[in-house]
Amino acid sequence: MRQQVSALISMCTLCISVAGAAESDVSVSPVLKGSTTISGQRIEYPHSNKPEITAVVIQIQPGKESGRHMHPVPTYVHILQGTLTIEFEDGSRQVFSEGQGFLEGTNSWHNGKNLGDAPVKALVVFAGEEGTSNMVRPDEHHAARH
Repeated sequence: MRQQVSALISMCTLCISVAGAAESDVSVSPVLKGSTTISGQRIEYPHSNKPEITAVVIQIQPGKESGRHMHPVPTYVHILQGTLTIEFEDGSRQVFSEGQGFLEGTNSWHNGKNLGDAPVKALVVFAGEEGTSNMVRPDEHHAARH
């Protein structure tokens, strides 16, 4: 994986120089590099012949929440605006503010809450599979098991 990331960075650098941009015209600011989720799990990519990257922007209004859910695939979240509190099954919480990014827990129940006074806006990127949901709700999980 590290080789793939290094190759991607090299390719981006090549694209920038090919495009004729001066080095001072483009800057790269690291956002996140990690191999574990916020709950300490190692990242595992789905084994699939139909890989798919999905990116969405979510908004959560003040006092509202995403609802209890889990992700069966690696998921990156970047807070664009506001402050998001992630609450886990055991009641523990982690708080992320504008400009911060994190790797969500995989196959573990959690809930995203906006405990602030301003809307939360976040970019969410899923490393999933075509035709497979990137998010599971408790009622869907229960139905799938029976």
